[in-house]
Amino acid sequence: MSSESLKFIVENLNAPPFNCNTSLIALDLWPPTALLQQLSDVISWITQTNNIDVTREPAEETALRLLNNLRILRFRPPSGIEQLEEWRAGLVEGAKKSIYPVLLYLFSNVDMLKQRAYLAKYLIQDEIPSNVLDNDVTQLRNELSQHMERFKEIHANVLDVQQDTMLIDDIKSDLKSMEVEKEWLTRKIEKTYKKIQNFASLDRQLAAANQLGLQKERLEEMDRQRSEQRDGVIHAEKRVQRCKDQLAELRQAYENIDPSNMIAVLKDEITTNTFLLETKLAKEIEQKRQVVSELATASDTPAVSSSDLSALQTEVITIIFVQNLEKELNDLEQQVEQKKQVLRSTSGSEVMSAHQFKAYVIRVRDKKVVYKKKKAQIEEILTEREVLLRTIDLLAKKFENIKEKIENMNGKPVESIAQRRTARPQTAAPASTDVKELSSLVMELTRSVDQRNDQLAPLKRIHGERMEAINARGECPRSKQAKRLRKASDADGEDL
Repeated sequence: MSSESLKFIVENLNAPPFNCNTSLIALDLWPPTALLQQLSDVISWITQTNNIDVTREPAEETALRLLNNLRILRFRPPSGIEQLEEWRAGLVEGAKKSIYPVLLYLFSNVDMLKQRAYLAKYLIQDEIPSNVLDNDVTQLRNELSQHMERFKEIHANVLDVQQDTMLIDDIKSDLKSMEVEKEWLTRKIEKTYKKIQNFASLDRQLAAANQLGLQKERLEEMDRQRSEQRDGVIHAEKRVQRCKDQLAELRQAYENIDPSNMIAVLKDEITTNTFLLETKLAKEIEQKRQVVSELATASDTPAVSSSDLSALQTEVITIIFVQNLEKELNDLEQQVEQKKQVLRSTSGSEVMSAHQFKAYVIRVRDKKVVYKKKKAQIEEILTEREVLLRTIDLLAKKFENIKEKIENMNGKPVESIAQRRTARPQTAAPASTDVKELSSLVMELTRSVDQRNDQLAPLKRIHGERMEAINARGECPRSKQAKRLRKASDADGEDL
């Protein structure tokens, strides 16, 4: 859609009675629900009905209401089947591609659409199934049709009166302008008369001017009569030519006439009429007799009460509503089946149902929770590992410094027990690419991590209790040891 059309839509949305106070950028950011609600409000404004909250209304009723109103307002949807289905789905979902053209059409023809919506309240008949029709219903429909025709006549008269009122206003404005022009001409005539009143031959010149005007009018009348006579001569010549052509055709037909052909044509007509009399008319007579017998049977039945009519009308409305719902359901099922076929052809796998997809989403969520929990545990272990590695590095540096001091003092350091380190793999790449083996490996690692966590849990609890006790007593020994190590390192730096 062009930018001018979008600007036109925004201007109408910002105008009363909507007062949306929006812009092109803000309108582009509207959610689908807001667009659908705005379309419903615009249609309610045109049809002079109350606004309906689409969030509280079922989606099926919203779709039926909007499509029915657009049909009454004669909005032309896309002609193609696929484009029409896409437009309907977008209209229900609040898609911009489907709603913007509708808003443009509504805002471009507000007065005409209001008039059409007003007439639709009184001139649209409900469809009644043939099996429900009887004499009373048919009579009521005929009376309704007569009232509709009467309403059309009255409405046409009202429009004529309104147009006459508008014409009266135009005539009044024309009279005012003519009065102004008359005053201007009067003043001009007075000025001209003052200029020429001193002429000696004024009367003779006025008479000559009057005679000149009369001669001009006579000349115009003669020109008009001459053109009318010329047109009459042309029409007469054409009529004479047509008569001559018809006379020539009749003479040719009279010369080529053949009695045998006429007899053959008459025989064909007699055969056709005989066939109609013996077959078609006989069938029609039999059908009419059946209709008469049915009408006689219906006339013998007791009269239908108003309660029966109300029940029948309710049943008719229910049947029509159910038929519309079944039609919509069939359309939706066909769309779903087409989408499934397209998905099967593209992905090559079976499409999950809604229940299967919900179960799959639940499993994914559970696995995501477990994954987050394991990830937090791994991050905690990695943090502890980094702290321990940093502690080992500090102790190693301290050991090297002490060793150098002992050697400088001609001492001999005692060999320490070699630290045992567990061998780690040089790469994190898995040894196999089999999904089952990888899943079993993940399960084993998960069980191992759970066991380690279970083993660390009591130690962590004991550690926490001891840390609380130490904090209660005073300064933590570890902090004291860290201070001593810091002082020693500062002393070593001064010695160096």
